[in-house]
Amino acid sequence: MEFDILYPEKEESLHNAECIVAATYFYEDELIDLGVPKQAYEVKMPFSDLNEFEKAFKLWESPLYLKKFYNDNLPYFEQDYWKGITAAEFIQDVTHSINQIKAEFMNLFSNNQLHTIVEPLDCDDEARRLHQSIRVKIKQGWIHRRLAFRFYAVEIEEDKCYLITGAAIKVHKDMMKAPNTSIEKAKLDAVLRDLDTKRIDTKESFINYITTS
Repeated sequence: MEFDILYPEKEESLHNAECIVAATYFYEDELIDLGVPKQAYEVKMPFSDLNEFEKAFKLWESPLYLKKFYNDNLPYFEQDYWKGITAAEFIQDVTHSINQIKAEFMNLFSNNQLHTIVEPLDCDDEARRLHQSIRVKIKQGWIHRRLAFRFYAVEIEEDKCYLITGAAIKVHKDMMKAPNTSIEKAKLDAVLRDLDTKRIDTKESFINYITTS
């Protein structure tokens, strides 16, 4: 895996930035090992050349991907939680939401406000927050009047450094009971282990790794 800086854009600004935001790039074999099917869009061109933040938007901009996603998850969309949302409604709402989500992220990055919408993934992460890197989630965007998009990240240092590991559309009321979010959790855990192995646990240690590797 590799790490791409999302904000700030210029490397010389890293040390002065209040908050650094980066994204993970996974190689094809890594994604497959983490549970992504070999035939999935995620491991094929042009998506395979993108980091996980860029890839999420590229996938959600693809009508072919969205139609397949809807059909693959039809049993979930037919449940009461989704109130029988149709494929056309699903695609329309995703398409309408993604530009708003992009704009919101760019605003949060540039104003050093990303931390205001970050939540620990679970109670165990919250308890560890003061003394080590933790897993976090970010809720964005609406589908059928539900806050349906999730971005996952490692909070390397609270308020100061975030590494996005992936994103998903929520299809089940209990997120971790859906296959797509199980894969995202596997990505998140893999990145956290990699950071621990590299002893990256502060903004400065992340900068040093990015600028010297």
